[in-house]
Parts: sequence; C-alpha cells; structure tokens
Amino acid sequence: MSESTRSGGGPTGQVTSFELLYQRLEKIPPLTIAVSAPEEETVLAALAEAAARGWILPFLIGEREKLELLLARLELAPDTFTIEDTQPGLTAERAVELVRSGDAHLLMKGKTPTAELLRAVLNRESGLLRPVNRAPEGEDNASASPRILSHVAVVESPLYPRLMLFTDGGVNIEQPLPVLRDMLHNALELSRALDTLAPNVAALALVENVTEKLPETRLAQALVQEADQGRFGRCVVEGPLALDVALSVESADSKGIPSKIAGSTDIFLGPNITATNFMVKGLMSLGGAKGGGVVLGAAAPIVLLSRSDAPDTRLNSITLALAAVLHYNQHPDFGNSRQTNLEFK
Repeated sequence: MSESTRSGGGPTGQVTSFELLYQRLEKIPPLTIAVSAPEEETVLAALAEAAARGWILPFLIGEREKLELLLARLELAPDTFTIEDTQPGLTAERAVELVRSGDAHLLMKGKTPTAELLRAVLNRESGLLRPVNRAPEGEDNASASPRILSHVAVVESPLYPRLMLFTDGGVNIEQPLPVLRDMLHNALELSRALDTLAPNVAALALVENVTEKLPETRLAQALVQEADQGRFGRCVVEGPLALDVALSVESADSKGIPSKIAGSTDIFLGPNITATNFMVKGLMSLGGAKGGGVVLGAAAPIVLLSRSDAPDTRLNSITLALAAVLHYNQHPDFGNSRQTNLEFK
C-alpha cells in the first residue's frame, strides 16, 4: 500500500458528475477542435451540440461537398463549422498539423481509421509526441522519451459517489510495467483536471495477495512501491486489489483488507485491456451509468468515438478532452489547473 497522501479522496469542489463538468465549462471561452474526416451524422451532431453550448469551435478536415450535404440534411447551421476541403487519406496528418501549430487545441477522430490517426499522432517528425524525462530525480534529461498513449474511460454510476476512471481498455494490448506507469500518469492527470488533487488508485487483480500465477499482482505491487517513493506525485495507490474491495468498504472489511481507498477509489487500473474494456461496457450497458473517454499521453487530448456511442457519451468525451486541455494550459478559471506545470498548446 502506498500512502503519498492520507486525504482518502478529492477535496470539496471535486467533479463528481458530468453535469458538474458541464457547469465548469460554461464560463470558459470555446476551444478549437480539429476533426479528421467528420463525414458522419453522429459526429457532426455531437460537434453541433458542443458548439451550441459554447464549448468548441469545430474545424472540419474532410470532403467539403459531402460535409455540406450532411449539414444540410441535419439542418445544422454551416457557419457553426470551419471546413477545410481535404482528400481522404490526408485528413489525419492535416488535423495533427493544426494541433501541432497551435491553430487547434485538441484532436478528434471522425471516419478516419484509428490506426491511421494514431500513426499521424506518433510520427516523430510531424506528430504530437510528448517527451517525458524518465531520469531519476536530480539527473539530466538523457532518458527523455515519448509518453505512451492510453485510453481513459470515465464512468458516472448512480450507485457510486464519484466519477470512476478506468484504464486502459482501448489502446494498449500489452501492458508491462513501463506502459502501466504511463497509463497511471495519464489517468492521474485527467483525475486532477477533474479537481481530485490526490486521487485514490486501485491496481486491480483477481486477488489481493501477490502470486507468480497472476502476473498482474506483481505489477500492482511494483506500482505501489514506486508510488511510495513519490514517482506519481500526490496520490494513494493500493494493490493488488480485487474490484469489490476497491468499490466497497463493506467488502474490504469482510475480507479483512486494511484499505484506505475502499469505496472511494477514483482510478481503476485494470489487469489487462480486455478486463478493463468489459468493466466499462458492462457498467454502460446494464448498470445505468453514463460515460465518456479520451486518449491521453500526446501533446493534446484525442477524442476517439465509436459508432455505437450514445449521443451523451459523445458529448461527455468532448468535455473530458476539454477539461484536460484547460488543466494542461493552467486556465485560471478551471478547477485546480495551477497544480500542474505541463505546457500544452
């Protein structure tokens, strides 16, 4: 168990619902979002609603003729959108270029294949790689290398008192310790953007004891040890923990697990991509939960939507990306932005 802080949860003002996040964004000037190949009705509808709320300025990179026809069919005001006529196959690079130059604040995937968009993001010459100093404290930056990208799903359940951040159920198929470190860093940054200054983190596994038969228990133990040494800043990291213990004080007590975060976990670090994906989909499909997600670790947040996403999920995903941008930019009117010294465009 790591106890970098004994707060046991976020401070007053912590964002505990998407409605509170919506309210936070009301006083923020709109940010420009570059959208790669947005020729899809559901994508345009989500962008139009976010723009109508004053959150974003949509910059569409795609085929102008198709986009204008779609906007007319959906009865969306064309002057809401900036359109740059771009041929298929070139939209991802152009959208990344807009973010890299500072002409857009965040990136969103439309019809562009995910692999194509991420390839543009990860290009070492023209992408959005974010160098991170991995040298021990006090040493030079010789070990700087790009931060790993990871997906963070945020779920609001009517049965849980705070937002739940699950990672990584969408990007990293293999999750060895170096990848887990970056996954945790990315999730911590988003949690802090939602005003949880000292997030509670559960490194999940089937059981609470460390065993060679379950490699994720060894990895959880390693993360806890590193958190003890201050590697992840202000947070409480416990693991390995079973999911029921992370969610419930009663479960922890019945198992005799001395947990400081049971029932108040903010970040759920899944044991693998499949388990994390299933947890989120189960909550969203059968648990009456609301949700959204964002890819972090690049020099700007990335909104990756699925065609099966409900309209509110699409809107929630955009708000999460906006929260991350505002936090990174240390916006004076948004949450605890002064707690970070990251510099994003």
